[in-house]
Amino acid sequence: MRILLAAILVLFFTPALNATDLIRSGGGAGNEGVAGVLGLSSDALSGINGNPALLRGLEDGQVLSLSILTVDSVFTSGNGEVSKADEGPGLMPQFALKRQVSDDNWSWGAGFSVQSAMQADFSFVDPAGTLGVSYGRQTHRSEFLIAKASGALSYQVTPELAVGISLEAHYNRNQLQAPYIFQSHPVLAGLKVLVDLDADDLQLGTSVGLVFTPQGDWSFNLAWSPEIDFSADGDISGNLAQLGLGIQETFNYKARVETGKPEKLILGASWQVADRVLLGLQYDRIQWSSVFRDLPIMLTEGSNGDLNAFLGENLITDVAPLNWRNQDTWHFGLQYLLPSGTLLRFGYEDSEVPVPSATITPMTAATLDRAITVGASIQLAGRDIDLAYRYSDSDRFNVGDSALLGGEYDNTSQTLNLHTVNLSIRF
Repeated sequence: MRILLAAILVLFFTPALNATDLIRSGGGAGNEGVAGVLGLSSDALSGINGNPALLRGLEDGQVLSLSILTVDSVFTSGNGEVSKADEGPGLMPQFALKRQVSDDNWSWGAGFSVQSAMQADFSFVDPAGTLGVSYGRQTHRSEFLIAKASGALSYQVTPELAVGISLEAHYNRNQLQAPYIFQSHPVLAGLKVLVDLDADDLQLGTSVGLVFTPQGDWSFNLAWSPEIDFSADGDISGNLAQLGLGIQETFNYKARVETGKPEKLILGASWQVADRVLLGLQYDRIQWSSVFRDLPIMLTEGSNGDLNAFLGENLITDVAPLNWRNQDTWHFGLQYLLPSGTLLRFGYEDSEVPVPSATITPMTAATLDRAITVGASIQLAGRDIDLAYRYSDSDRFNVGDSALLGGEYDNTSQTLNLHTVNLSIRF
């Protein structure tokens, strides 16, 4: 219990959570070493995060996993200025446990994890937009976080078939500290203000899965989690000094941000090629087009009387276009058992980029499209220790004519690479 409480404190009080690969569904370092292929090197985190039916085939125990992340990202503005993102490092803890009940057919698990932690943090001169407005050198920082606590059940229906279900409490946080360009408001569209936004939400979700292991050397698994919609409530403050409206410059509103966690389908298979060699293949389908089609922001209870009079009301509703595409990802994993008992792991991941160039900004540049992984499992002081390294990267992302108003993101480009070192202790 002390370990769990300490890990939770690290999760919510560590400020440098850098971008992961969007929505992760794997487990600890063992699973990361095979590029997230479920059914290879599974632990309790694989059941909690990916497929709850996997719990039935695992030994009882706990797993504590820590990931250290560093990001290498460069944004080139339309002015030609080159800006590097804050590199980190960031720390991401996860914890899960698995237990079998007195009836041998039932197992349960519980834990917490971070499923998505996308963060951007740049500093560059704000390019001139509508009416030539620029706020000079500014921080451009955003964060989108989904963390969850889960409980899961797994049942062995037949010797070949296990099924599982989980109930999850998802915490979502949205932060933005940057110049913001209104996109759809009938009066403010195209105009730019400085904003500092912080909003969060808590929603319940679920996932279901099955594992089918016929006689022979093959195993198959299927998992599905439905979409979760977030309505994050918080506050936004800002400054409109450069607009030249001749009114009070600062403002505060109550804010609501509509986002979501997308529906996800996982299909996987593993094959025991030889006594020491296990191969795995997995396909993921993530329905980003539903939850990230646009980004509605509702502001109410405006504090600036001059701005309220100018707009004729004390509220603002703005919808920014995102138009993310659905994402297909393939995972390939290999596990090899050395005569000494050490397990070696290798993996490769290939993914489509869901973000279109027409709406990308340095705060939404989720452009990672491939990854390679290596890992190993050893015994140390009577504990099972898993280690993994993951390198994720993408091609240079270029924007010609942005679909966003203001023109600040025309003729921009960005690169992104992510290094992740993962350590898991099973006990």
